[in-house]
Amino acid sequence: MTELGKIEKPEAKSFTAKRKLYVVPTLPFEEMALQFKLDTAKVERFWFEVREKIDYFISTYGNISVLYLEGINDDEKIGIEFFDKFGKESSHYKLIKNLVDKGAKLRGIDKNEYIRKSKLLFEEYSKSFLPEIEEIHKGFYDKDIDFDRWREYLIKKIQETQDEMGKLALKIINEMPENANGVLIITDGRSIEFPEGMDVFQIRPPAFDEIARSVREDIK
Repeated sequence: MTELGKIEKPEAKSFTAKRKLYVVPTLPFEEMALQFKLDTAKVERFWFEVREKIDYFISTYGNISVLYLEGINDDEKIGIEFFDKFGKESSHYKLIKNLVDKGAKLRGIDKNEYIRKSKLLFEEYSKSFLPEIEEIHKGFYDKDIDFDRWREYLIKKIQETQDEMGKLALKIINEMPENANGVLIITDGRSIEFPEGMDVFQIRPPAFDEIARSVREDIK
Protein backbone atom coordinates (compact mmCIF):
# COMPACT_ATOMS: atom_id res chain seq x y z
CA MET A 1 0.00 0.00 0.00
CA THR A 2 1.31 3.44 -0.91
CA GLU A 3 1.26 5.91 1.96
CA LEU A 4 -0.26 9.36 1.58
CA GLY A 5 2.33 12.05 2.17
CA LYS A 6 1.65 15.73 2.72
CA ILE A 7 3.99 16.88 -0.04
CA GLU A 8 3.42 20.23 -1.73
CA LYS A 9 6.52 21.10 -3.75
CA PRO A 10 8.66 18.02 -4.48
CA GLU A 11 11.84 18.27 -6.47
CA ALA A 12 11.20 16.90 -9.95
CA LYS A 13 14.47 14.95 -9.94
CA SER A 14 13.34 13.08 -6.81
CA PHE A 15 10.67 11.10 -8.64
CA THR A 16 10.93 8.66 -11.50
CA ALA A 17 8.53 8.68 -14.44
CA LYS A 18 5.62 6.68 -13.04
CA ARG A 19 1.98 7.13 -12.14
CA LYS A 20 1.17 10.06 -9.87
CA LEU A 21 -1.99 10.76 -7.93
CA TYR A 22 -2.82 14.12 -6.37
CA VAL A 23 -5.28 13.66 -3.51
CA VAL A 24 -7.52 16.56 -2.42
CA PRO A 25 -9.14 15.87 0.99
CA THR A 26 -12.28 17.97 1.18
CA LEU A 27 -15.67 18.41 2.80
CA PRO A 28 -19.04 19.24 1.21
CA PHE A 29 -18.30 22.94 1.69
CA GLU A 30 -21.05 24.23 -0.59
CA GLU A 31 -23.67 22.10 1.17
CA MET A 32 -22.34 23.01 4.63
CA ALA A 33 -22.21 26.75 3.91
CA LEU A 34 -25.87 27.35 4.81
CA GLN A 35 -25.95 25.12 7.89
CA PHE A 36 -22.71 26.37 9.44
CA LYS A 37 -22.62 29.89 7.98
CA LEU A 38 -19.25 29.27 6.38
CA ASP A 39 -17.30 32.19 5.01
CA THR A 40 -17.74 31.66 1.27
CA ALA A 41 -14.56 33.64 0.65
CA LYS A 42 -12.61 30.93 2.51
CA VAL A 43 -14.29 28.19 0.44
CA GLU A 44 -13.37 30.06 -2.73
CA ARG A 45 -9.80 30.46 -1.47
CA PHE A 46 -9.58 26.74 -0.71
CA TRP A 47 -10.47 25.72 -4.27
CA PHE A 48 -8.28 28.47 -5.74
CA GLU A 49 -5.29 27.24 -3.72
CA VAL A 50 -6.01 23.64 -4.75
CA ARG A 51 -5.98 24.72 -8.39
CA GLU A 52 -2.67 26.54 -7.88
CA LYS A 53 -1.09 23.39 -6.44
CA ILE A 54 -2.46 21.19 -9.23
CA ASP A 55 -1.25 23.70 -11.85
CA TYR A 56 2.21 23.43 -10.29
CA PHE A 57 2.15 19.64 -10.57
CA ILE A 58 0.93 19.87 -14.16
CA SER A 59 3.76 22.22 -15.06
CA THR A 60 6.23 19.83 -13.42
CA TYR A 61 4.93 16.39 -14.43
CA GLY A 62 2.41 16.92 -17.22
CA ASN A 63 -1.36 17.03 -17.68
CA ILE A 64 -3.95 15.14 -15.68
CA SER A 65 -5.38 12.05 -17.37
CA VAL A 66 -8.18 11.21 -14.92
CA LEU A 67 -10.16 13.09 -12.30
CA TYR A 68 -11.54 10.59 -9.77
CA LEU A 69 -14.69 11.58 -7.90
CA GLU A 70 -16.45 9.91 -4.97
CA GLY A 71 -20.21 9.65 -4.69
CA ILE A 72 -20.51 8.88 -8.42
CA ASN A 73 -21.14 5.43 -9.87
CA ASP A 74 -18.01 4.01 -11.48
CA ASP A 75 -19.67 3.44 -14.86
CA GLU A 76 -21.71 6.65 -14.94
CA LYS A 77 -20.94 9.01 -17.80
CA ILE A 78 -20.75 12.61 -16.58
CA GLY A 79 -19.58 15.84 -18.13
CA ILE A 80 -18.68 19.29 -16.92
CA GLU A 81 -22.39 20.20 -16.75
CA PHE A 82 -22.60 17.96 -13.66
CA PHE A 83 -20.74 20.71 -11.78
CA ASP A 84 -22.96 23.60 -12.84
CA LYS A 85 -24.51 23.37 -9.36
CA PHE A 86 -21.38 24.98 -7.93
CA GLY A 87 -21.80 28.04 -10.17
CA LYS A 88 -19.69 28.65 -13.24
CA GLU A 89 -17.89 31.53 -11.57
CA SER A 90 -16.84 29.48 -8.55
CA SER A 91 -13.25 28.36 -8.09
CA HIS A 92 -14.52 24.78 -7.65
CA TYR A 93 -16.16 24.78 -11.08
CA LYS A 94 -13.17 26.49 -12.72
CA LEU A 95 -10.82 23.87 -11.27
CA ILE A 96 -12.85 21.01 -12.75
CA LYS A 97 -13.36 22.76 -16.09
CA ASN A 98 -9.67 23.56 -16.38
CA LEU A 99 -8.77 19.88 -15.93
CA VAL A 100 -11.46 18.69 -18.35
CA ASP A 101 -10.43 21.26 -20.96
CA LYS A 102 -6.89 19.90 -20.72
CA GLY A 103 -8.06 16.38 -21.41
CA ALA A 104 -8.86 14.88 -18.00
CA LYS A 105 -11.57 12.20 -17.99
CA LEU A 106 -14.11 12.20 -15.16
CA ARG A 107 -14.42 8.85 -13.34
CA GLY A 108 -16.53 7.85 -10.37
CA ILE A 109 -15.01 5.54 -7.75
CA ASP A 110 -18.19 4.25 -6.09
CA LYS A 111 -21.26 2.13 -6.83
CA ASN A 112 -24.76 3.44 -6.22
CA GLU A 113 -25.65 0.37 -4.14
CA TYR A 114 -22.74 1.05 -1.77
CA ILE A 115 -23.57 4.76 -1.60
CA ARG A 116 -27.21 4.06 -0.69
CA LYS A 117 -26.34 1.35 1.83
CA SER A 118 -23.68 3.47 3.50
CA LYS A 119 -26.07 6.42 3.78
CA LEU A 120 -28.83 4.27 5.27
CA LEU A 121 -26.48 2.71 7.81
CA PHE A 122 -25.11 6.08 8.91
CA GLU A 123 -28.62 7.47 9.25
CA GLU A 124 -29.75 4.47 11.29
CA TYR A 125 -26.70 4.74 13.52
CA SER A 126 -27.27 8.46 14.10
CA LYS A 127 -30.97 7.96 14.87
CA SER A 128 -30.17 5.23 17.38
CA PHE A 129 -29.03 7.92 19.82
CA LEU A 130 -32.38 9.72 19.77
CA PRO A 131 -34.45 8.95 22.91
CA GLU A 132 -37.63 8.93 20.81
CA ILE A 133 -36.29 6.22 18.51
CA GLU A 134 -35.15 4.09 21.43
CA GLU A 135 -38.57 4.42 23.01
CA ILE A 136 -40.30 3.33 19.76
CA HIS A 137 -38.01 0.30 19.38
CA LYS A 138 -38.48 -0.77 22.98
CA GLY A 139 -42.24 -0.35 22.65
CA PHE A 140 -42.40 -2.77 19.73
CA TYR A 141 -39.62 -5.24 20.45
CA ASP A 142 -38.84 -5.39 24.14
CA LYS A 143 -38.01 -3.05 26.96
CA ASP A 144 -34.78 -4.98 27.44
CA ILE A 145 -33.56 -4.40 23.87
CA ASP A 146 -29.78 -3.88 23.88
CA PHE A 147 -29.14 -0.69 21.92
CA ASP A 148 -25.40 -0.93 22.49
CA ARG A 149 -25.30 -4.25 20.64
CA TRP A 150 -27.48 -2.76 17.88
CA ARG A 151 -25.00 0.11 17.44
CA GLU A 152 -22.09 -2.33 17.41
CA TYR A 153 -23.84 -4.27 14.65
CA LEU A 154 -24.40 -1.06 12.65
CA ILE A 155 -20.75 -0.08 13.07
CA LYS A 156 -19.73 -3.53 11.83
CA LYS A 157 -21.94 -3.19 8.73
CA ILE A 158 -20.68 0.35 8.09
CA GLN A 159 -17.08 -0.89 8.22
CA GLU A 160 -17.86 -3.78 5.87
CA THR A 161 -19.47 -1.40 3.37
CA GLN A 162 -16.57 1.02 3.60
CA ASP A 163 -14.14 -1.85 3.03
CA GLU A 164 -16.00 -2.82 -0.14
CA MET A 165 -15.99 0.79 -1.30
CA GLY A 166 -12.26 0.99 -0.60
CA LYS A 167 -11.53 -2.14 -2.62
CA LEU A 168 -13.50 -0.78 -5.56
CA ALA A 169 -11.75 2.60 -5.40
CA LEU A 170 -8.34 0.89 -5.27
CA LYS A 171 -9.22 -1.26 -8.29
CA ILE A 172 -10.42 1.73 -10.33
CA ILE A 173 -7.43 3.93 -9.49
CA ASN A 174 -5.07 1.06 -10.28
CA GLU A 175 -6.47 1.04 -13.83
CA MET A 176 -4.80 4.39 -14.48
CA PRO A 177 -2.30 3.93 -17.37
CA GLU A 178 1.43 3.85 -16.74
CA ASN A 179 3.20 7.23 -16.61
CA ALA A 180 -0.20 8.96 -16.27
CA ASN A 181 -1.30 11.45 -13.63
CA GLY A 182 -4.61 11.62 -11.77
CA VAL A 183 -6.47 13.78 -9.27
CA LEU A 184 -8.67 12.30 -6.54
CA ILE A 185 -11.16 14.56 -4.74
CA ILE A 186 -12.37 12.70 -1.67
CA THR A 187 -13.97 13.38 1.71
CA ASP A 188 -11.41 14.04 4.43
CA GLY A 189 -11.02 11.03 6.69
CA ARG A 190 -12.31 8.44 4.23
CA SER A 191 -10.12 5.37 4.48
CA ILE A 192 -8.58 4.40 1.17
CA GLU A 193 -5.51 2.50 0.00
CA PHE A 194 -3.45 3.38 -3.04
CA PRO A 195 -1.77 1.10 -5.58
CA GLU A 196 1.83 0.07 -5.04
CA GLY A 197 4.40 1.93 -7.11
CA MET A 198 2.33 5.10 -7.40
CA ASP A 199 3.54 8.50 -6.21
CA VAL A 200 0.77 9.97 -4.03
CA PHE A 201 0.69 13.64 -3.02
CA GLN A 202 -1.77 15.30 -0.65
CA ILE A 203 -3.03 18.77 -1.51
CA ARG A 204 -4.37 20.37 1.67
CA PRO A 205 -4.00 24.17 1.62
CA PRO A 206 -4.25 26.23 4.85
CA ALA A 207 -7.80 27.30 3.97
CA PHE A 208 -9.02 23.75 4.66
CA ASP A 209 -7.99 23.82 8.32
CA GLU A 210 -9.49 27.29 8.72
CA ILE A 211 -12.85 26.08 7.41
CA ALA A 212 -12.77 22.90 9.51
CA ARG A 213 -12.01 24.98 12.61
CA SER A 214 -14.95 27.28 11.83
CA VAL A 215 -17.29 24.28 11.61
CA ARG A 216 -16.06 22.87 14.93
CA GLU A 217 -16.55 26.23 16.64
CA ASP A 218 -20.05 26.59 15.18
CA ILE A 219 -21.01 23.15 16.46
CA LYS A 220 -19.90 24.12 19.96
